[in-house]
Amino acid sequence: MYSSELVIVTGASRGIGRAIANKFASEHKDVMLFGRDEEALETVYHEVRRFKVESEFFAGDVADEEFVNRSVKQILDKYGKVDHLINNAGMGIFKRFVDSELKDFKQQIDTNLYGIYNFTKAVVNSMISKRSGSIINISSLAGKNSFVTGTMYSAAKHAVMGFTKSLMLELREYNIRVAVVCPGSVDTEFFNTTDIKPKLEKILKPSDIAEIVSSIVKLPPNALMSEVDVRPTNPN
Repeated sequence: MYSSELVIVTGASRGIGRAIANKFASEHKDVMLFGRDEEALETVYHEVRRFKVESEFFAGDVADEEFVNRSVKQILDKYGKVDHLINNAGMGIFKRFVDSELKDFKQQIDTNLYGIYNFTKAVVNSMISKRSGSIINISSLAGKNSFVTGTMYSAAKHAVMGFTKSLMLELREYNIRVAVVCPGSVDTEFFNTTDIKPKLEKILKPSDIAEIVSSIVKLPPNALMSEVDVRPTNPN
């Protein structure tokens, strides 16, 4: 079994996931990268490898149960463990409800919710067997609030909140820490899909979220920060 801590990061090809992957690599943790864009994943892979850690990348759909199970099994067979799972993959389609279609809703549920289920299911037994591990789900303040054009996205993120809180209660007896991070506006390509145009110089950066995720993992083993809201200090 490898001695370094091993982290799986989904949605690792850009934005928050990319920042999280680089942050953990800088802390000498091995990082396994998941995302849809193989070329972008390879770029992040080379960034991570500069820190002299183990890394591999897996291109596919987080909602594809067979892909997730096969890939995680490959990791467990080779490295013997997964210490930390960062469920970051997410997407949003923002429309007024009257203009929405069921396929839009299904797409958001697939990525934002089923993806989390698939990866958590794939790693949880290995964490239970060694009675340690961290599962951190990246949600959104939209998982606690509501807004116009947010019926589908907000519903998916509210579901992430419920899933995470219940999972935390189930797994804490195995010393597995389950947490949810709820960022406000973050300067990523996400805003290309919405008419919301915040002041980019004022909002959060992907590196801010990476620092939060890293801090959760670094807590003493007997401490759990189960829910973190992250907002810009001064968005105006």
